[in-house]
Amino acid sequence: MWMGNAFASVTGLLLHHAESVDPTLWEWISDKIDDIFGLSAVSIVVVLGIVTLAFPIGLMALALRRARRSRVRRT
Repeated sequence: MWMGNAFASVTGLLLHHAESVDPTLWEWISDKIDDIFGLSAVSIVVVLGIVTLAFPIGLMALALRRARRSRVRRT
């Protein structure tokens, strides 16, 4: 029974706003990102998407290259 009360108090502490993010903080962060990068939100999403896709593709390429090198050395 006390676990439910503890969970409720923790979530109540974390969710102190009706929104998922504090609107004042989000506006400040958004303004700072716009000031620093000077890019639109769509541009930032595209860049982050490319980086997110490039990292695992690069890791796979390195793993395949290493596997190919080890196969050549064994023969």
